[in-house]
Amino acid sequence: MTEENLGESLYNLLAELWNCRQNRKVLDSIRGEYGVLRYLAYVEDRVSAGRLTEQLHVVPGRMTDILNSLENKDLVERRADHEDRRRVQVCITPKGKTQAKKLREEISKEYQGMFQVLGREDTLELIRLLKIVLAYPAGE
Repeated sequence: MTEENLGESLYNLLAELWNCRQNRKVLDSIRGEYGVLRYLAYVEDRVSAGRLTEQLHVVPGRMTDILNSLENKDLVERRADHEDRRRVQVCITPKGKTQAKKLREEISKEYQGMFQVLGREDTLELIRLLKIVLAYPAGE
């Protein structure tokens, strides 16, 4: 297989991977409500909506919709910043932490079948290779 064919084959496989049903669900959740809850619960709590927009790669209008929905469900709160009352920080509520944990467990269960098929060594190798792929500065 030529290098050109390798590049095309890799692209086609990645496109197929990202668009398969189970990954579509994960990708949609990463940039949606679960993505916000996951970020607040496991990465950083008390952040601006702008920071969430930047970290989750969504447009500001989409983030506003997500935060309004989460706030209506009592999963997040918006609070005035301690240092600058004009700025608003987004904080996860205890109910939000519970929901984030539940959703994280559901996603983990969805991938258990793949891990059982691959086995531990191949799963670790897949993770290692995906980290390399993610670090590759394509298009820069």
